[in-house]
Amino acid sequence: MKQRVFEILYRELVENYANHKGRTTTADFWLTISAMTFVYGLVTFITGLATFIPYGFLYALSLGGGVLMALTVLLVLPTIMMVARRLRDSNNDPTLMILIFVPILGWIALLYLLCKRSAPTQEASIINEQISVEPSIHEKRSVSGAFIVALLVLGWIANSVGTSMMGHNYMIEETAFGNLGQGAFTKKANRLLHSDSATTEGYLVVKEYYQELANGDYHSAYRNLSGREMERYGTFDLWQQAKVKEQRSAVETIRLDYVSQDVDDDVTVDYIGYRVDFVDKSPSMLVRLYSTGNGWKIIGFEEFEED
Repeated sequence: MKQRVFEILYRELVENYANHKGRTTTADFWLTISAMTFVYGLVTFITGLATFIPYGFLYALSLGGGVLMALTVLLVLPTIMMVARRLRDSNNDPTLMILIFVPILGWIALLYLLCKRSAPTQEASIINEQISVEPSIHEKRSVSGAFIVALLVLGWIANSVGTSMMGHNYMIEETAFGNLGQGAFTKKANRLLHSDSATTEGYLVVKEYYQELANGDYHSAYRNLSGREMERYGTFDLWQQAKVKEQRSAVETIRLDYVSQDVDDDVTVDYIGYRVDFVDKSPSMLVRLYSTGNGWKIIGFEEFEED
């Protein structure tokens, strides 16, 4: 059966990759779909395993995603042609494949058409008459339905497990990034900023700013602001009056939210954003900083919004 499976896959995906004429039987169609599902699932599963490699999360996603994209590009035309042949084999118009663009009802209808038995033809009738004399012809053309279902189920399971592993490791990486811990996201951020300590330095600026406000040390807190942020208030006295009137709660956590760069007139400016959560569960703040070349300064505050 192994040789027969490869023969069917080669015929459907290689020999007839651009052939919309002819016919594809139900068994051959679903065998090919199951094989493609299994390959996609296997690549996804291997990618999920690779995300457990220390600092390898982004590399694994890039490589695995590239392989899946390449497979999609290679298989999209053969799959469309095969669907056309399957619809013709069940005595339906191949243009009915446009039902895939109709959510739910269209998908169900198309699935039904793809599962229909082959429509009898004059050629099929002649072959059926010969089956009684040459039973081996029918046996050669058949592939176990249990094998097709097993391949489809294994592909679905592999894809689900691989996706779950990637989701699990993404949460771990995101948590490590926010807490300035080791991880692929943190490593990428440090590489972008060309400094292993930049995110920590920015964190300390935000922490000191809120501590100094809580202690009433407004002069020290004011020095953590950039010139642009200072200009919003005009003078230190006006800024201090505004801060005195604010109702502030104690800071609960400070988490790294993003790092970025902006290139303007060949000048590269580094930016960092931190999410600040408060003990009384008041709205979180996003504090933005930029590098002045001699340290990090706060350039703005805004209410944090979840992506």
